[in-house]
Amino acid sequence: MLRLKIRNGKKSDARAVCDMAAALSAHEGVADPKFTIGDYQKYGFGRRQQFKTLVAEAGEKVVAYLIFCESFHIGIGTPGLNILDLFVDNSFRRMGIGKKLFATLSSYCIRNDGTWITWQCQPKNESALHFYRAIGGRQYAALNFELADSDLVKLSKKV
Repeated sequence: MLRLKIRNGKKSDARAVCDMAAALSAHEGVADPKFTIGDYQKYGFGRRQQFKTLVAEAGEKVVAYLIFCESFHIGIGTPGLNILDLFVDNSFRRMGIGKKLFATLSSYCIRNDGTWITWQCQPKNESALHFYRAIGGRQYAALNFELADSDLVKLSKKV
C-alpha cells in the first residue's frame, strides 16, 4: 500500500519541484520553464512570497506538487486561490494523488474564507482535462492575456 503524505512545500523540495515542472513542460510539448531552484526558494519562501506549495510524498520521495497563490474575485466579492502549476509523476498517476492535492487545497481555501479555485490547462492536455472534469471542475469562457518581456517594458515607459 502506498504511504502518501500531503504537506506544505519546503525550501529543500526545490530540486524535485523544478524537475517535475520541467517534466510537465515536456508532457505538454513546450519549452522547459525558466523556473529555477533559486526562483522556487526566493519566491516561494522569501521576504516577498509570491506563491505557496503543496507536495505529495510517497515514502520519502516528493512525487507531486501543486503551486498556488491567493487572490480575490471582484465579481463575487470573496477571496480564493489561483493554481499556477500541478504535476504528478507519471509512475504515481491514477492513485488519487492529484485529487488529494485538490482536496487539501480546497480545505485550505475554505478555512481562509475562500469560495473558489481557478486554474488553467493546456487545451491539448487531454489527461488533465479529463481529471479536472472528474473532480467537478468546470470550464468557463474566458480569454487569457499576457503582457511580458519587451511589451511589458515598453508599456512601463508610458508612465
